[in-house]
Amino acid sequence: MRKYIASLASALCALSAPITASADDWNFVVAPYLLVPSITGDASLGRIDNAEVDVSGSDILNSLELGAMLQLEARHSSGYGAMVNYAFTDLGQDFSGPLGYTDVNTDIFQGILEGFGTYRVDYQGGSVDLYAGVRWWDIGIDLDAKTPLGSRSYSRDEGWVDPVIGTRWLPRINEQFRLVLQGDVGGFSAASKFTWCAQAGLLWDASASTSVALLYKALGVDYERGVSGTSSHFQYDTITQGPLLGLILRF
Repeated sequence: MRKYIASLASALCALSAPITASADDWNFVVAPYLLVPSITGDASLGRIDNAEVDVSGSDILNSLELGAMLQLEARHSSGYGAMVNYAFTDLGQDFSGPLGYTDVNTDIFQGILEGFGTYRVDYQGGSVDLYAGVRWWDIGIDLDAKTPLGSRSYSRDEGWVDPVIGTRWLPRINEQFRLVLQGDVGGFSAASKFTWCAQAGLLWDASASTSVALLYKALGVDYERGVSGTSSHFQYDTITQGPLLGLILRF
């Protein structure tokens, strides 16, 4: 993880190199938010291939052990800036097989750290943000199963970093409301085959320093490592999507 954070810091410093001015020229944003997603797709763990992933928002709320989401932004008056977003979810769930003969305990950790250099273009009636950087995935899966034939345990931790480019459009509807339309793509087989993110919704500017965001967000990834059918194989091909409610604080 340290090398990923160091690479992220170096990339953001390089992208913000043109910025040289006093602290009065900076604006900052802190935005904690809640996302209640559904997760669908396929995952492979060792010799367990193409296991279906289908977790609804209610399932996540019922099995949630720990979760947090936070976005930070810094923007200079020149238009250059940086954006960092981190979200993690720690899930634990028990379930039984046919007639109760199989007891299964699963623990799933999904952490996503995004770091982008940004550039804002303001125009009459709105603004456009261009961004580029990295999305780091941290996935951990532990599975313990008890059956009449004995116990089996599987565990895997995987992490990878994808390059990402994207844009965010913030057209103003009136003095209090703005639309949010954002999308990005990445991966390009540098780590994952492909990753993408799209979100759309509404911003209510309650005051000069506070806004409330109501969005719908979808995040997809197609990652695979190792040879199918062997113990080294790992695949994570999922889409996480759902409504997002955020509080945006500006300084």
